[in-house]
Amino acid sequence: MIIQQLLSGILESGIYALFAVGFAMIFGIMGVLNMAHADFGMVAALTVVGVVSQGYGPVAGVALAIIVTIGVALLIERVAMRPGRRFKGDASIEMPLIGTLGAGLMLQNGAALVFGNKAVAFPIKATGIWRVGSLFLTQGLVYSMAISVVLLVVLECIVNLTAFGRSMRAVAMNPTAARIMGIDTDRVIVGIVGLTAFLAAVAGFLASFSYGLAAPLMGIPYAIKGLVAMIIGGVGSLRGAMAGALIIGIVEALATNYLGSKAQDMSVLVVLIVILVIWPNGLKSIFRNK
Repeated sequence: MIIQQLLSGILESGIYALFAVGFAMIFGIMGVLNMAHADFGMVAALTVVGVVSQGYGPVAGVALAIIVTIGVALLIERVAMRPGRRFKGDASIEMPLIGTLGAGLMLQNGAALVFGNKAVAFPIKATGIWRVGSLFLTQGLVYSMAISVVLLVVLECIVNLTAFGRSMRAVAMNPTAARIMGIDTDRVIVGIVGLTAFLAAVAGFLASFSYGLAAPLMGIPYAIKGLVAMIIGGVGSLRGAMAGALIIGIVEALATNYLGSKAQDMSVLVVLIVILVIWPNGLKSIFRNK
């Protein structure tokens, strides 16, 4: 039974990691929290529902959903995040935080007006169960973990091996120095917002694909767990965010098994407190990832 729970938690962590890495990248580059980030996953999932309901195929729905999600993310960056960069001190952090929080609420309520407050069936799903010996694997979560691992490996390569990745790391270290060196910081930030929106869109697809449902408020639990995973891993650390997501997935599965489903969310906060007591800066002190 313990192996089953550990495996379930590990598989679940793939979706958490995609959200957590998005939060970490935005904070690492811009120094702000994009509170609408997890809602991009909801936008992507419900866009697929809307497109398929109009008679188009799932592939067209997914492609259009990615375009719409990135477009929404870039609009929010331009309207709610970029103006805050004109200020110094606390205002540069508080304005984008409040702006993206308001944008997320608008996305949630707009989706509720179009699709209703209740969950709707996702047109592409894999909710079946595979049996491997004495273990039971949810098909959707297996696919989700495989896709998440591939995307995270590709992301790691982009960050460490490409010119864009070097520019991104330079802006994260010192935006003023990067600008002096000829790096277009605004272009780098727009690229990061688009990339993280893509990750959030895929995470939204995978969540709905695994459970067969999409809803206007589906982003809220993923926002909480993504933020906690980022904090556990160390704010701004990509590898730390991945490790934090893995820890959350395992802890949730064990808490649900031994303490019941009501302890699932509480267990996430407990592990956050415990890790911060041991490592005040999170797990990035172990991974040393910029």
